[in-house]
Amino acid sequence: MRLTGCNAIVTGGGRGIGRAITLALAREGANVAIVGRRDRESLENTVNEVEQMGCRAVPVVADITKQASVNRLIRDTEKEFGSIDLLVNNAGALCYGTLIETSEEDWDKVVATNLKGVFLCSVAAIRSMIKSCKGNIINITGASAHRCIPGYGSFGPSKAAVVNLTRQMAVEWAAYNVRVNAVSPGPIATSETIELQQSESMRNRIRKIPMGRVGTPGEVANAVVFLASNDSSYMTGQSLIVDGGAVNSWYLS
Repeated sequence: MRLTGCNAIVTGGGRGIGRAITLALAREGANVAIVGRRDRESLENTVNEVEQMGCRAVPVVADITKQASVNRLIRDTEKEFGSIDLLVNNAGALCYGTLIETSEEDWDKVVATNLKGVFLCSVAAIRSMIKSCKGNIINITGASAHRCIPGYGSFGPSKAAVVNLTRQMAVEWAAYNVRVNAVSPGPIATSETIELQQSESMRNRIRKIPMGRVGTPGEVANAVVFLASNDSSYMTGQSLIVDGGAVNSWYLS
């Protein structure tokens, strides 16, 4: 129970990787505010799972691309838990297409969620964390932040910017006893990606991953728990790539 008494926020925490992160934090004793933009049912289902573990949970509907909505998220979490110890910026957006095919609307949507949302949530959270002179922020980026994948438009560039933002926040906020790190998942089997991974072309690419398989949401969540706990107490500004070695072999292939 490495996170007993920790009060956490997980954006995009009701489904996929975010749900796995939420449940992993709860298994270690954390209370969690589970944030989503629209899918209230998924939020409430995940809340029920957390409560069955004996931890507190609250569903929060918020738009992380809007300052007022983010401020309300922080206020509601403080009101529910009293303090904020951990923020996991997991919510993300993806629009497929080459850069030439990417519209201004799609570019703005992805960058607003993946980059602006991390900025807004983190700045709002740090103001709360300063009150207790401690805190932890973990940004979920992506292996494509470190390598390029043709056809993913603004996703890789937006996540690469989050890697740099992670370092910037780590340098500026260490003085407040707040650590900031990132986790970069590679190919992960979720309900949203499983159909795509069944195609012959994708199976051929998966064979090029050194470990020969895609990862699971739980394996990403394990990395988050490590960074959230005191096991990583002397780490800040770092990015853990959880991809079975894929950055060395399958991008641009």
